[in-house]
This record gives sequence, structure tokens and C-alpha cells, in this order.
Amino acid sequence: MAARFYFELANAEITFHDTTGVEAADLAEALLEARSVIAEMADEIAEAPAGLPWTLLVRDEAGWLVGRLPVRK
Repeated sequence: MAARFYFELANAEITFHDTTGVEAADLAEALLEARSVIAEMADEIAEAPAGLPWTLLVRDEAGWLVGRLPVRK
């Protein structure tokens, strides 16, 4: 049964919340999707002025933090 997972982009000062989420069969599939999101964002974040490091947070349908992936180029 598929579940919905939400990705948040965060650093120590700001968090961008995902209100749509993605459906995935399980956490492993959600983390694969998260890694592809990071690959798409890494270039944009790398072009930003140096500052606080970014992290992609993965939350389940209940809002629990189930994954944390650093965003690096």
C-alpha cells in the first residue's frame, strides 16, 4: 500500500515546506525519490552564496521525520 511522504528543504534559518508530497511504496522508495530531488537542486544551491548548509528532510504522513539527507553538489 502506497504512503505519502513530504520533503522539506531546510537550513538553520529557514524551512521550505512541501504541501503536496509524493506517493511511494515505502520509505526506501521515498528516499530514492529524495535523492533525485537533491540531484536536481544541488546545482542551484551550489550557485547561491556560501552560507548555511542545506538538508532535505523527509516526513511521513503523520509528520514524523523519517529521513535526513544533506544537500551537496
